Amino acid sequence: MKTKKYFLLRWLLMAAAVMFLLLGLVKLCNYLLTDDSQSYTRLTMHELYERADAGEEVDTLFLGSSHCYRAYDPALYEELTGETAYNLGSSSQNYDTSYYLLREAARLYDLKTVYLDMHYKFLFMDSEDRDLVQANIISDYMRPSRNKLSFLLTTTEAKNYTNRFFPFRRNWQQLGDLAYLKENLEKKQTEGYRSYAPVTVEADRYAGRGFVWSDAKLDAEAITWWDNFGKVADDMKLDTAYPVSYIEKIVDFCRKKGIRLVFVTAPSLDQYLEAIGPYDPAHVYVQELADRYGVEYLDFNLTKRKYLDLTAENYIDVDHLNGSGAEQLTRLLVKAEGKPIDEYFSACYDDKYE
Repeated sequence: MKTKKYFLLRWLLMAAAVMFLLLGLVKLCNYLLTDDSQSYTRLTMHELYERADAGEEVDTLFLGSSHCYRAYDPALYEELTGETAYNLGSSSQNYDTSYYLLREAARLYDLKTVYLDMHYKFLFMDSEDRDLVQANIISDYMRPSRNKLSFLLTTTEAKNYTNRFFPFRRNWQQLGDLAYLKENLEKKQTEGYRSYAPVTVEADRYAGRGFVWSDAKLDAEAITWWDNFGKVADDMKLDTAYPVSYIEKIVDFCRKKGIRLVFVTAPSLDQYLEAIGPYDPAHVYVQELADRYGVEYLDFNLTKRKYLDLTAENYIDVDHLNGSGAEQLTRLLVKAEGKPIDEYFSACYDDKYE
């Protein structure tokens, strides 16, 4: 009997040692092959956990794609309201990723309000057309938890497990490129990388709490391809079942947790909306979702011009705000809180000019 226990113990110790070595090897490969030296998401997720570890609180959370993390300044929001805020937006964030980020943030903080960006482009898409990169850049930096495991398993087909669970697999072809490995290692040995210092990429800089400030300005006159942008009418022919299923999960989660949920849409350049329009059907679709779930909806594309008069000077491209645009939008968001919807917003896009 003792002999059997001894062999079992040896086997368990050997298995643990092998697992430890494998995990170490995976971590080393991730470190060598993944270049995230200019990743905003790495900083956003690190700061999310760091603030929680320090005992800080977050009252208000912003969720959405790059339209979100460039539009709502949490530091300014806190200055104006006294409520702590965090922007958990990420590039091309789909609603499945928003759902698991919400769960992650709710594990760490006692959330009071969540603003969910409802850019219509992310509503109309087939589940097969989802961009897994937008999920990878989040799961790569989530701490181990049941929520992370669920995120990995439920939003990924089995054929993509290796890329989701092992980040280095996406850059496997770089393994023999010594110049790449050397350059990547040098980047990661810098004090800035090791201390999670704010990243600056051209005119953009990570400003903290998930927000990215940009000094870039759009030159609308240089755009000659207005007719090439996808039309709202064509986008609305695509399926919404998968995105809406996760919006419903977000609504249900917030209800169960007693979190106030608000749908928002960050503004796009008027000339762009006119080129892809009419825009109103997209607004109506989201408004009907909001009405169905009993959620307030603030579509800043419909803001009356006297309250928000953005020009190309306030954008980096046709539908992403720069820092000056984000400042105006964040101030308006605070002003519009609790006010009658028709005080600041028109009933349809064309009415905003009146």
